[in-house]
Amino acid sequence: MRATGPSWVVSRFLLTVAATAALALAVLPSGPAAAATPRLGPAASTLRLVVQTSPGGAPAVTAAAESFGAARVGRVRRLHFLSFEIRARRAAELRAALGRRADVTTIGVAHRRRLTDEPADPRFPEQRAYLGAMGLPAAWDRGAVGSPEVRIAVVDSGVDVRHPDLAGKVVGTYNAVTGGTDVHDVVGHGTGTASVAAAATGNGEGIAGAGRSTSLLAVKVADVTGRIFTDDLARGVVWATDHGADVVNLSLGGPTTDPLERAAVEYAVAHDVLVVAAAGNEGSKAKQYPGALPGVLSVGATTTNGSSRAAFSSYGSWVDVGAPGRSVVAATPGGGYESDDGTSYSAPLVAGAAALLAAYRPGRSAADLTLALVAGTDSARYGFAHGLVHVDRSLDLLPPSSGPALTGPAAGAAVSGRTTVGVTSTAPRVRLGLGDQASTVSASAGAAAATFDSYGLSGEQPVTALDCSAVDQCAASGASSTVIVDNAGPTLTSPSAGAEVRDDGLRVSAEAPADAAVQFMFDGGATGRVLDTEAPFAAVLPTASLGDGPHVVRALLCSRDGNRCDAGRAAAVPVTARRLHPAVLSVAPGSISPDGDGRRDRATVTYRLDRTQSPTLVVRDAAGAVVYRKAIGSQAAGNRTATWDGRRTGGGTVPDGTFGLEISTSDGTLRGLASSSVLVDRTAPRLRRARPSTSRVLPVRDRYLDTLTFSATTVERLRWLRLEVLTRPGTVVRTVRQKVMTQGRVGIGWDGRRSGGRLVPGTYRLRLVAQDLAGNRSRSATRAVTVSGRRLVKRSGSTTVTARDSLDETFADDCSDVFRRTSGPHDGWVSYSSGSLCTTGDAYAAGDHQVRLPSAARYGTVRVSAYGGRADTRYRDVATVVLYDGLQNLSSTRFRLGSARGTYRGPRVKAGPLLIRSRVLRWETLTTGVTWYDVKTYRVDFTYYVLR
Repeated sequence: MRATGPSWVVSRFLLTVAATAALALAVLPSGPAAAATPRLGPAASTLRLVVQTSPGGAPAVTAAAESFGAARVGRVRRLHFLSFEIRARRAAELRAALGRRADVTTIGVAHRRRLTDEPADPRFPEQRAYLGAMGLPAAWDRGAVGSPEVRIAVVDSGVDVRHPDLAGKVVGTYNAVTGGTDVHDVVGHGTGTASVAAAATGNGEGIAGAGRSTSLLAVKVADVTGRIFTDDLARGVVWATDHGADVVNLSLGGPTTDPLERAAVEYAVAHDVLVVAAAGNEGSKAKQYPGALPGVLSVGATTTNGSSRAAFSSYGSWVDVGAPGRSVVAATPGGGYESDDGTSYSAPLVAGAAALLAAYRPGRSAADLTLALVAGTDSARYGFAHGLVHVDRSLDLLPPSSGPALTGPAAGAAVSGRTTVGVTSTAPRVRLGLGDQASTVSASAGAAAATFDSYGLSGEQPVTALDCSAVDQCAASGASSTVIVDNAGPTLTSPSAGAEVRDDGLRVSAEAPADAAVQFMFDGGATGRVLDTEAPFAAVLPTASLGDGPHVVRALLCSRDGNRCDAGRAAAVPVTARRLHPAVLSVAPGSISPDGDGRRDRATVTYRLDRTQSPTLVVRDAAGAVVYRKAIGSQAAGNRTATWDGRRTGGGTVPDGTFGLEISTSDGTLRGLASSSVLVDRTAPRLRRARPSTSRVLPVRDRYLDTLTFSATTVERLRWLRLEVLTRPGTVVRTVRQKVMTQGRVGIGWDGRRSGGRLVPGTYRLRLVAQDLAGNRSRSATRAVTVSGRRLVKRSGSTTVTARDSLDETFADDCSDVFRRTSGPHDGWVSYSSGSLCTTGDAYAAGDHQVRLPSAARYGTVRVSAYGGRADTRYRDVATVVLYDGLQNLSSTRFRLGSARGTYRGPRVKAGPLLIRSRVLRWETLTTGVTWYDVKTYRVDFTYYVLR
């Protein structure tokens, strides 16, 4: 139904303040120290300060302000107010100076006001409530009116590009179904969503579009019957992405998805396109796609004024935001308008809002737009993840276009230790940086500062500052300078120069600033590094892998977290190493379970001694504490072994975990150390979700249930997995073993036979047995499986149905029809009349038919034939039969019905991929253009298999 509106146009302009004096009084704080929060335009780099003086104080105050570079731009004599323009970076300094003067009463910031206009569109009064609920008129008043450079792709049923409210707005068209450019909208849905998103605004026609000056890409993904399939949808999304879409609107959906649809959305998101989708009108939490896909901004519907969720709207945590979806006025093909409900209209309102933000801050990312839209929503969520979109709030959450001014440190200055970076800024937040460090802080009274740790940096380092929004979206560029970081290096206090290293570890210490950190190492650090973050700085450097001879101990000054160290000013002292050099050759097994079951209860350490010495086996826990120590006694050079049974020195087993095994040696003068590790694990592996792939096996080799796979999930690596086949009494009649299984889903196949290949029908119970690397074993629960000696036998069948009785669903436009004939000689016939009712060339008529095949173990091939012909033999009208696949998408299997009355046979194809719910075969008969075609009967020939 088309709605009508008044033929007259209302245009009004309201000034929101009556006089400059009243404005000044309204915004000024009450005292010199009071701070004001300015609302500046997007490109503000100066501030306008308003100063109230004592009577006669204007000349002196003016002179003082001008000494700071301010310019007087206004005066309200009767109220003793002066106005000054000053660069933003000096505003805080001027305010502080004037605040100390006795002749200054108040200091404030002049706030900006704008004219408010109402678009000259006749239907705008009908839109005011829902557009106002989203803050769209308020955003327009602030200059966010979109740009032709920003494009919304309306991926839908097409667009009437000649509609008065859309003419000139569409800058590209694509028909994803045909591959052409004709986007004629038979359904009307796409025309409506396009107008809601970006109808021409202020043109004296119809309605105002949310995106105002935004351009449109019209992408038709609906076929001639008005249905949309995900392959066409994917082509449309990819085309829109490749042709400059900034936002893609998808006012469509369904309860399932597929890899192609997901891939198309991922493609758009990867190319920085914001994908907006309707959440659906199911009135439940059931997910709808593509709205529920990752990366999509899903939009639910609220009432007209945004006070609550619309009853029909889908909801749940997967729905991101809300927008009005009731009584939304939209264009209809042919130049009309109608008021309608649905999330289909909520989504383009948000798409238009996103386009406004994109034009307001060119160069923003899709993630920036999403964050601004979401962060600006109401706190009330209506069952959505977030609330109602407020575009005017979102404007302030985009990266600012302003830039801060650095106030310190001075460019080229030498800095050390903790260094403070300061700025003046008009933004709510500022991101400051020194070197590779960054911190985002709030600005107060036009100033912000952050302190950074300069330890670990050296030489020239950048100082940076970016203005940011309240949600930390920062501008792409800002202020920058360079400073010289000059920190003194640490001082090594031990060891002394020339010290001899004889022990397993060398204690080192150094002096450095208490708020820094020190990293110690031998030579270049290849033999181990130790970081100490707390003064006094000291550590023990491991020497196990240190070769005999001269070495250098180094100490580096680092940041407190150790992420940066200054190697340019390292302290260094020479030392000489003289040590024993034992080596651990192996630990077997690497995992043990000391539970006394005889499987991997102890670990054997094989080690090599380079000379006669006395080794000690030491075992440490993860914290480094000794849990076991055993002196072995003097041993000659060569390979030796020692064992550990997972117990403590004083008895008792250790808990599960990883333990260090050390061979510590001494010859009375020198010491040596070699180490490895062992895992103690007494926990049996868990086999979760253990089940067979089928509950019956027919091991007659006909490729039907010949085998099964019994599988389970494990979170740890297994040494082996075994399948046991048991009879009802519990006798194991077959085992199948598989070695070295990784974690995850694991399984073993069974051919339904006992040991020796015997086939004995009956019921068996199957279970899995697993052993992990430490020797722990576990068994899964048993599952019953039936073994049968039956086999498949092929059968042939056919069924003939009248077109009337098999007709399930019809599709037609306003000029077409599909109807059953129920009397006379044409009883049982179905007529497909395409365009014949109003003689148009762009029309369609289609009917879906279906039959249910007999129950079978498996289906072979299927062929559909039809008896029909042209209703009037004077014309050569034809029709097409297209089969559906198992997912109820139109398949590539199709054939043509000629104009002469007769039987037309389709191709014989595999039945399996085409059957819906295993047994239902469905097809569509379709005519297009000005045609009229009759079908009397359909015949389905098929092959199938039964068990015998």
